Amino acid sequence: MMDRPLSPWKGLDPDRKPVFLGYDQTERMLAGLLDRAAAWQPDVVVGIARGGVVPATMAATILALPLATIAYDRAAARGDWIGPPPAGMRVLLVDDGCSTGGTMRTVRDMMLAEGRACLTLTVVHDPEHSDFTPDLSHPMRELWCFPWERGEATPAGRAHRAGGHGPDRRTEQPYVGMEVDGVLADGDDEVEPTLPFFSDDRAAVITGRPESERARTAEWLARHGHGGLALECRPDRLSRRPAMVARYKAETAIRIGCTHFVESEPQQAILIAALAPHLIVTWWSPERGRPFTVGAAPGAGALPHPGPLQFR
Repeated sequence: MMDRPLSPWKGLDPDRKPVFLGYDQTERMLAGLLDRAAAWQPDVVVGIARGGVVPATMAATILALPLATIAYDRAAARGDWIGPPPAGMRVLLVDDGCSTGGTMRTVRDMMLAEGRACLTLTVVHDPEHSDFTPDLSHPMRELWCFPWERGEATPAGRAHRAGGHGPDRRTEQPYVGMEVDGVLADGDDEVEPTLPFFSDDRAAVITGRPESERARTAEWLARHGHGGLALECRPDRLSRRPAMVARYKAETAIRIGCTHFVESEPQQAILIAALAPHLIVTWWSPERGRPFTVGAAPGAGALPHPGPLQFR
């Protein structure tokens, strides 16, 4: 146990950009821990649902061991087997991350109460926030984000966590950022929008239109039944270069907690996907009336310098 108060969950800071740990990176980090797990000779890998199922599957595959899963009920602070309990008595207990330690400690204690030996593993843990250190883990002081936990920093997710609660999937529904031109409007203020599916209470407009056009844009949104949408406009002094506008959209989407972004300009969609890899980015084609999911990785020198946004 730690003898100091825990720091607040880092995702409550909207200016803190998360470090995205994709599937490939997660598997490499996990593999770096498994030599010690193999030396312990577990009988079975147990993943804590939901987040621990993916790394547990990776571990079970690499170690050629059977896989079992257990559900953690946060409200009741207890674990329950999903399906029959495994026969193996030496358990490698896996979760994705350890931010407070409550889940891993509770489920480990359950394993011990069942008479099992238990080795705990998470891909990462936060030594500044967690009061439990797994047996095998990478310490990570930065805010991390896995592909399967995008929703923790949505506005509803942050409000829930600000109350001192742990993650709750009911607050993690998709929160969509979108450009107005080409997505909500076809470039003509009098044209009715052709929309991909979204809900006004879980979406925000993040537009390249300058702040000086806020009133006109807000009036258009209200006229077409979207007056409840949050609206973010590009600062007037910010460069209009496409790369800088894309960066503004990406950083704003991160700040307000978006999980998705919908963009009608293909170049902008590619740049946003490279700048904010945890976002699910969609290029919305008005001509085809359908979305295309976009993924991108930046090459050397392909994107603006990661320092503060430059104003003219």
